[in-house]
Amino acid sequence: MGNSIQIERKNLGKSGDYFTLVLYSLIFFIGFLSIFWEWKSGIVSVICVIASYFLNRKINLIVHLKWFSIALVLLALLVSWLLQLSFWIFIIQFLALSCIHAVIAFIAAIRDDHTDIIFSLNADNFSCLCPGSDYKGYALNPMGYRKYFKTKDIDSIQQDERGLLIVVKGEILRPRELTASEITQILAYFNAGEAKVVEAIPLRDTRQAETELAWVKILVFGVPCLLAGLSIYFLGDNGQNTVVSMISILLAILLVPLLLKLVNRRKHRPENK
Repeated sequence: MGNSIQIERKNLGKSGDYFTLVLYSLIFFIGFLSIFWEWKSGIVSVICVIASYFLNRKINLIVHLKWFSIALVLLALLVSWLLQLSFWIFIIQFLALSCIHAVIAFIAAIRDDHTDIIFSLNADNFSCLCPGSDYKGYALNPMGYRKYFKTKDIDSIQQDERGLLIVVKGEILRPRELTASEITQILAYFNAGEAKVVEAIPLRDTRQAETELAWVKILVFGVPCLLAGLSIYFLGDNGQNTVVSMISILLAILLVPLLLKLVNRRKHRPENK
């Protein structure tokens, strides 16, 4: 197998950027509307957001996130004491309005065109996009799931109606983003090199894993939406209580990554034993 294969995609991951942009825009919009409900706290939050923008240009606040969080809590305590404002409303408004920074950053990222290698293969190494069950992280940053392997470690390779399956040292990989013609090209590469192209794994195991993934999607996104709806209806007086409704929506948004983290931790726990 002396030749090589390299498959590229242009602007891969922009759909994830659009999703994240909409998410941050929604949170910012909720924070913006809250200014009309609690204008004193809102004005102070806007001033602090502007100040954090200029501070971030000199100091990377993400790197010093711990100290910035402590400073934010102390500032919230001081502001709530001096101006008789609600501590939690100020914190929530500041965090929601701070999403404008992420909105600006993602707009710039969407405008920037780029090309990424989604699959490469030669006699020594190969790489592909294989996120496993972490579909949320893959949707937001697909190139972060590009993994590298030794070609000699490939046990077998096969194709089914859902795409390509590769077994590497007993581990099942399903490379993403490949078209039918590209899969044919990859299989032809192995056939030319007299590599095994067989159904080495039961497809039932793969179907079971994909079914579990579908239930995870329902759990991670359905439960927060259901809880938010019930909270708005019963606790928020069917949306008439603006504060409770806003908090319910924000908590539902924050609950999604928390559930994903718990699901991933539970999934990998047996593997670590």
